[in-house]
Amino acid sequence: MSKVAALQLHTLAMSDSRIDHYLNLAAKGGASVVVLGEYVINSFFNEIIKMPKSMIKQQSEQKRTSLSMMASKYNLTIIAPLLQVKGKECRKVVAKFSPQSTKYEEQNILIDYSHWNEAKFYSKKDSFGVMSFSVDKIKFGVVFGFEAHFDRIWAEIVAKKVDCVLLPSACTLNSNERWNELLKMRALTNNIYIVRVNRLGKTKFGEVESEFYGQTMLINPHGEIETSLDSNEGILMCDIDKKLILQARSIWKFRQKAEALLG
Repeated sequence: MSKVAALQLHTLAMSDSRIDHYLNLAAKGGASVVVLGEYVINSFFNEIIKMPKSMIKQQSEQKRTSLSMMASKYNLTIIAPLLQVKGKECRKVVAKFSPQSTKYEEQNILIDYSHWNEAKFYSKKDSFGVMSFSVDKIKFGVVFGFEAHFDRIWAEIVAKKVDCVLLPSACTLNSNERWNELLKMRALTNNIYIVRVNRLGKTKFGEVESEFYGQTMLINPHGEIETSLDSNEGILMCDIDKKLILQARSIWKFRQKAEALLG
């Protein structure tokens, strides 16, 4: 059994008091892993594209230093999407802060709609890869929200023998029901847990104001939503049960067949 704390937050202020408060709660609640949503370390994309690169870098670096220290302070593995600025390039990555080290993996597939074009703004990743790691005998994988739509990502999850996908997201535009159905299907057909962590806040696409609605949730390997938050700031404690994973795989056998197809 492993416990994951999913933090449903707005973009963090420069002060560390709020994130320290939630990490303290997570540690006291017995969590080993903590996950933040997309654009929580940094401002949302619509603001990022108007910022000087130096300001983006300052946001990221200040929180990178703080989260590295807090991972050691609370003995946690912290998963947090953030932006890396090197010269003229800006890259969208997920960071894994642990008491021992900090590692990064770039997002593989970037959204490219006219009203929200990350692919145009961020530098392109050189190679394909999904972050994975083990804690408490559970194999975790990290998938960005937009990537959840693509089969190639889930083939990599199967190849890496992942038990639980941590899915930071920035979902808005009244998309909650679609996300529920998509992720329930992915959890069932892969017989894995999915911890979907959504951010809070508001933005504008043109003249249309849109809200990031939260609804952070835990979906089990049978494709059922076990527990979720509403649209308020908070923390969702998620139990990841290896026995339930093995039970679902024994009943449905989807995971075994997927592994066989990959050879």
